[in-house]
Amino acid sequence: MTNAFDQDGDEEGDSLEAYVGDTLHLFDENEPPATVDELFDDFFYNFIDDAKFQGQRIVFPLPYKEGQEEEKLSKQDWPHYDHFKHQELLSVIYEREQDYELSKDTSMQSVTVEWIGLKEDLVQNFRFKRLNDKWMLTEIDKHGRNEMPTGDFLNFYARFVADSVFQREALADPVKVILTSEDGEDEPEEEHVNPDEWFEMKESLPLPTDAIVNVNYGQASISQNKKILLIQGLGNGMQMKFKFNKQSDDWKLTEIEY
Repeated sequence: MTNAFDQDGDEEGDSLEAYVGDTLHLFDENEPPATVDELFDDFFYNFIDDAKFQGQRIVFPLPYKEGQEEEKLSKQDWPHYDHFKHQELLSVIYEREQDYELSKDTSMQSVTVEWIGLKEDLVQNFRFKRLNDKWMLTEIDKHGRNEMPTGDFLNFYARFVADSVFQREALADPVKVILTSEDGEDEPEEEHVNPDEWFEMKESLPLPTDAIVNVNYGQASISQNKKILLIQGLGNGMQMKFKFNKQSDDWKLTEIEY
């Protein structure tokens, strides 16, 4: 004999399964928040982290320029040009502390993310624009480090991370180390390290050695004698500043703050 209770239960189960299947898209936990386009940093974090979102925020065919030559990249081409997979660190190179505040400007209309090769003289600029209130990748261009306003510093830095003998010569003696509290309420602590102590501690520091992924909000490049390299961890709140000064035509690492 057929059990009427089991039969009804099967029908109800089928209906429930169909309902859940039809409504799953309403509960997508990975959907970026509605405010994702207010700050470029929030947008770019999602652009790196979410492949589906990334595909929606690129203008295809995407112009790719090298000198006077230009080609158009299709969506199928993009994986070969995406330098941001598994990216854990971003940087901002600037001179004046107030320029870092540009990252909090919600009215900004264009930002360039610079992929700067350190083992090869190659820079690729990924140019983003706010179109219809949404950040979109609109163009890539390729050139060498010397074509950048920060080229002199970048050439120094590429050698600094690759050559330990040169690195020792490029350290202030001592290097100032400023330790700030996590909540910012306590007074910063100040220490000093000599070159030997630097080489002991540097292995734990997040200095990029292969490439710098630098966010250019339009910060000024006025002085060629001072640069701050701010390293930021994606999603973990880590920040560390490396301050460099040019002294008698030679760059020196003078201060670390974290």
